[in-house]
Amino acid sequence: MTPEEKITSLIVKLNKLTALDQLTWEVEDAPRTILRGTDDHIPLYMTTKYKNQRFGLYQHRFQSYDGDRDRLYWSERLILAILDREDRVLWETPGQYSSLFDLFETARKKVSNIEILLDELLSDDDEL
Repeated sequence: MTPEEKITSLIVKLNKLTALDQLTWEVEDAPRTILRGTDDHIPLYMTTKYKNQRFGLYQHRFQSYDGDRDRLYWSERLILAILDREDRVLWETPGQYSSLFDLFETARKKVSNIEILLDELLSDDDEL
């Protein structure tokens, strides 16, 4: 199995465990080490622990330069990172994986409790 296939398999496994509520993600502030010395932005940063390993999952927004138009524009990528005990990034996904988008959406749904929230908000309609 190639390293890329192993990374995809890990992401798919984390997504499955998250969907089955066997893995819980927590929203936290992004470690300062990720953004230090940049104008980048991390709008959502989540962490979990699986098999004694800490993981960070986050959106990374950054500016890129368009030389043809001589202007900056915002880009975004999703990152799954392996963290040490001090939340320093030891490793991060080297590219964009479609399975990473699925994991991010599943984790975001779980931390937001959107299904419970929607049920609660719509329950008043039954009383009308």
